[in-house]
Amino acid sequence: MNQIIIGIIILIVLLAVFLSGRRQRLEKVESEASDQRAEKESWAKESVMSDRQVEQLRMDLIKSIEERFADRPEDQERLKEIINDWADLKVQMFHERRSWVRRPEEEPEPEPE
Repeated sequence: MNQIIIGIIILIVLLAVFLSGRRQRLEKVESEASDQRAEKESWAKESVMSDRQVEQLRMDLIKSIEERFADRPEDQERLKEIINDWADLKVQMFHERRSWVRRPEEEPEPEPE
């Protein structure tokens, strides 16, 4: 009788350990999945603009700054610098996103045999 009780207790302990380990692995997988979903959503929300769109927006913003900050040239220059830096980064990001596209001007030409 005591052996059966000890066997049942050991079985219960093993079952509890098995289920808690499984639960921890499941929580870890769910956490990783939610992190991946969040990263995908952040990429989806990112606005991707072409070179022309960035240049047009840059010109519009600079024109707006020149009109609204005409009496404050120091602020005007700072804002223009910030906008130009932003636009340069946006153009660079656009080109890097398209880096998988073959660029013939960057590839060396094969030598004739």
